[in-house]
Amino acid sequence: AQKKHYRRLVRVALELRNVVSTTYRGRNNVIKSALSTEAVEELRASLEGSSGANSRSGSKEASAKEFLVAAKEFLGSRWVTRFQDVEIRGDLSVPEQVTMDTISLGNEDTEGTQGFVAVEQLAKESSVVQADFEKAIDSSFDGYLEAQRKWAETENVRDLEYEGDTITKKLSEKYEADIVDLLKDATSRRVGADNRWNGIHRKAVSPWLGETHFKLREFPDRCGRRTLLAQNRAFTPHKEAAYDSGTGPNSVDPSPAPKGESDLTDLIRRNAEAFTLERTIGDDDSVLQSSDDEATDQESANDTDSLGSNESELLDPGEVEHEDEWDKIDSEEIEHVDRNGDVDGWARAFMWSEHETIVARFEPVMIVSLRSYVEGKILLTTHGLYFKSSGSEINVMTKEPIEGTEIGSPDAKDRRWRLSRLTEVHGRRYLLRQQAIELFFSDGSELLLNFQRGGKERDRFHAKLRNSCKAPMLWSPKSLNPRVIFRKSGISELWRKRKISNFEYIMHLNRMAGRSFNDITQYPVFPWVLTDYKSDSIDLTDSRVFRDLSKPIGALNPDRLAQLLERYKDLELFGFPEAERFLYGSHYSSPGIVIHFLLRQEPFTTMGIELQSGRFDCADRLFFDIAASWEGCMTSSSDMKELVPEFFCLPEMFLNTNKFPLGRTQSGRVVDNVALPPWAKGSAFEFVRIQRQALESDYVSQNLHHWIDLIFGLKQRGDEAQAAHNVFHHLSYEGSVDLDKIADEVDRAAAESHIQNFGQTPSQLLQTSPHLERYSQEECWKPFIQTIRCSKQLRYHTPSRQFGNASSEFAKGPVVKVFALSDSVIAVYGDMSVGTYRWFPQYKSNRLRMDKLRPLDRRELSAARDAMKRGSLVPPDELATSDHYITSSSIALTIGGRASEELRRNAVLPSSRLMSGAEITVASAEASSMLIGCGFWDDTVKVHSSESLRVLTSDSGGHRGPIHCLSVSHDGFMVTGGKDCTCRVWVVDHADMAVAMSDGYVQTALGLSQDGESLLNCCHVLWGHETPISCLDLVSDLDVVASGSQNGLVCIHTLRRGEFIRSFRPPSLRPTGNAFTSNVSKLVVSSKGNIVVHMSDFGLFTYTVNAVLLASTNAGENLNDMEICSDGEFLVTGGSLGKVVIRQVSDLTISNELDLSKHGPIRAVTITPDELNPVNQFLFIGSDDGSITVIEKDPNAKKDDTNE
Repeated sequence: AQKKHYRRLVRVALELRNVVSTTYRGRNNVIKSALSTEAVEELRASLEGSSGANSRSGSKEASAKEFLVAAKEFLGSRWVTRFQDVEIRGDLSVPEQVTMDTISLGNEDTEGTQGFVAVEQLAKESSVVQADFEKAIDSSFDGYLEAQRKWAETENVRDLEYEGDTITKKLSEKYEADIVDLLKDATSRRVGADNRWNGIHRKAVSPWLGETHFKLREFPDRCGRRTLLAQNRAFTPHKEAAYDSGTGPNSVDPSPAPKGESDLTDLIRRNAEAFTLERTIGDDDSVLQSSDDEATDQESANDTDSLGSNESELLDPGEVEHEDEWDKIDSEEIEHVDRNGDVDGWARAFMWSEHETIVARFEPVMIVSLRSYVEGKILLTTHGLYFKSSGSEINVMTKEPIEGTEIGSPDAKDRRWRLSRLTEVHGRRYLLRQQAIELFFSDGSELLLNFQRGGKERDRFHAKLRNSCKAPMLWSPKSLNPRVIFRKSGISELWRKRKISNFEYIMHLNRMAGRSFNDITQYPVFPWVLTDYKSDSIDLTDSRVFRDLSKPIGALNPDRLAQLLERYKDLELFGFPEAERFLYGSHYSSPGIVIHFLLRQEPFTTMGIELQSGRFDCADRLFFDIAASWEGCMTSSSDMKELVPEFFCLPEMFLNTNKFPLGRTQSGRVVDNVALPPWAKGSAFEFVRIQRQALESDYVSQNLHHWIDLIFGLKQRGDEAQAAHNVFHHLSYEGSVDLDKIADEVDRAAAESHIQNFGQTPSQLLQTSPHLERYSQEECWKPFIQTIRCSKQLRYHTPSRQFGNASSEFAKGPVVKVFALSDSVIAVYGDMSVGTYRWFPQYKSNRLRMDKLRPLDRRELSAARDAMKRGSLVPPDELATSDHYITSSSIALTIGGRASEELRRNAVLPSSRLMSGAEITVASAEASSMLIGCGFWDDTVKVHSSESLRVLTSDSGGHRGPIHCLSVSHDGFMVTGGKDCTCRVWVVDHADMAVAMSDGYVQTALGLSQDGESLLNCCHVLWGHETPISCLDLVSDLDVVASGSQNGLVCIHTLRRGEFIRSFRPPSLRPTGNAFTSNVSKLVVSSKGNIVVHMSDFGLFTYTVNAVLLASTNAGENLNDMEICSDGEFLVTGGSLGKVVIRQVSDLTISNELDLSKHGPIRAVTITPDELNPVNQFLFIGSDDGSITVIEKDPNAKKDDTNE
């Protein structure tokens, strides 16, 4: 191959020599003129030197060697080797051989540079040839492109392009969705880890923090009470707000003056003129005219400057941002969600449920709360309610934006509420217009929405919510009309039959009539019930100590009423139309009145300061004496205020627990705690207890319907109101004015200000007939122990034929627990056998009849001493401190959350939709009840059917170690406590409630039920103890869990949210080297919020849920069981001495003792539940010898006619 290439090279060289030679011979003159002289000579020499070879090259006999020699000679000549450089002239590269000089061309007159010209001409010809070549190529390519363009515009190609774009878009969307899912999954995992850490943090830090301040909870409990205080993490002492700091008690009030008459409407001016008539009447109230002063200050609060303090710090972020937002993805992690123009991208930053879709959008909508309101838009989906604010949050008092809540600020967060938690929906008013709605959730939270486009928009939201959303626990009536709801509900009949208390009924009426804890202008209203606030003692059986409930506050004093009637007649002379005349210019309920009463507890302290332009009001106008406040309501022509519900459930409202600087009166009196009547013995807790007793007394029960007619019923408006002297300012009544039709902005603002600040009358529930009175006590069910005298009029009987008494061979061991049902009694014995008795309370003898005795399924796993074939190795005196033991706190009976909820719905709203689709009765619910027990060797809670006694399910709930005790509420909530120092909140047989209640930590740690229908679902873990849990109790209506541990610590948590509130440690009666050697043996919580604690050193204490010690005593024995009865008034205990002791909860004094010591120590105490009303109540005592004793009222005792 190398030789072949060599020969080819030789051939090319010879052909090049021939071309040059031919050119030289044919155009010698041109070459001479174009080349330099030296180049021409070298060319000639190279050609002549190889002329022989050239001639031979044409011979056929020439050898290859001669060709090779000729080629070498030519290539080696100087013509080839000498000239190699080029010269750049302009854009041309000129070879060295070409002459660049001007030479003669044979004519003396002609000179030229033929070499350069030739090269230049050659370059031009080459450029033309290249351009023609490129044009030929480009024309073909342009033609190809044009053909392609025409082809691309055809239908087939466009279809292909559209299909391709669609596929690409889908792939892109899938990719984005996958990215979002990955982000959500990562966030969910991170949040789960955060929740675990937060749980550990709560356990390690929160329960052991130092001094903590408290405030009223944001939302009330199920009965409308705010008894349990909440931690105030944003507490401020308000030292700078003291009235006498910088001003002094005698200085001029620096608050802004009321608006001038030129800024108000003619209507308000005429009203102001009417108010001035008080002076001409001669009523001089220099100190007691607090209502008008408050109203004036409140009206002018619109024009006050913003407070100097940071308002955002006063709003507790813990209450603004709830657990509902735990699964929201940070905006920085998901900025691309709405880049394609998705208007709902802000809501998709939350983790949506599977198959969650958008239902409707609503804008503008206002969220109204006690302290603020904020406007924005609502996105309603099948599973949630989303809100995005469109501006700053506005302070209700100052009408100024709250700092830090403007759009884009960290506190301006989007919000979401899960519809799986929604339980009730009720129509509400805003500025007397039926355009608001209030939502109630299973965790106790509430949401008040005002639809600013009017009632039709509100109704559209309600229809969409009911028809298109998944709210499995929603059961409230479909109508939003208050009168329709009141007519269809069975709440009035429940009250008349004394199945609910007066307090509960008044609260129900308030809510039905549109009153709300979320709207300061429509706060719930309660009546004054007592008139004697000066006596040393009070007799609640004496009708003279009660207020006349058939008259409004303004009509109770005849002299004042006469003056007001005279003024009413004078209004006609001032040109007032009949519809605008009024007896009382101030209302019985307004924002100023609410703040006036509740000033000592946050958030009302801050609201009062905001109302007074950054300081407390003058001390003389504050609420500091109950007797003086009542006197003002009786004598002042401008003071008609009724009470707030906290008067009957919140002793702390009378105590300055936070030591706020409330000032000093003109007489020199320091304003601190509220001065109480002498009969309260200086205790706010005793005052509230007597107030509640008075509210539930026979006198109030028989006359409350008159007050209901005045506030909610027939006598609220019209001729009946005129006859009852119950006429207030016309702007306080619904429908009196249409704000939308007021064209003048000043007039409209004045009317709105009057409605907001001077009080609103509730919606009228009864228009055509008066409210029916309550049935007498003789006609209705009565508590087992109604009074102290009742507690002394008891008798007991121990039936001879029983499964487990001393002479029986059926059951072994003591009676561990007794359950009283409507027509049967269930007893659990020490050997874990269950005896069922038929119960006939109507018979005089042989009431308790044996039915059947059966062993509890899997009792071989029980730690009960008598259930073990060979007995227990643990000594009897050490059982109570061992890890596994069985007591009355180890077993409970429940009908389950679902059945309990259906019974409640059917009682309150007989026509409501039932979850099961079939009507349920008490008998059918009891037939399917469940026994729940702990104290098993496998460290689980086991659920047994009460009918078959077989195990339905068992679960540990995440407890690490033995479970020591449990307690179950009447509505299916359960709390367990174990050796791992934690308590667990469970939901029994209510899957929807379990889904709504479970927090993120438990979902992450335990997972959710696979079938979604588990009988037991753990929802919360309660932290705070350092030693194993020894006892616990819960009250669902109060939303309280109390637990005690072996080192003597008692912790308080909320039930539905699992939040730690506080802890306390009862003092030891037997001090030793270790001050905390006594453990909590037993505790029980009353429905009114008192906790009775029994310690191992026999100490017995009564505390409030806010850890205030009310009473203490030495029980003198170890108490094995305790029950609180008679609406929290009496405590029944049984212990090692074998005596049934009945005490008053308030002071723990003994009312009666029944000696059952012949049966041994008492192990179980049970009272017929109040929920079985009208079934008569009995007391069942389980003793150590296995016998059951029945205690009842002695029918032969003298009738109780006192209220000791």
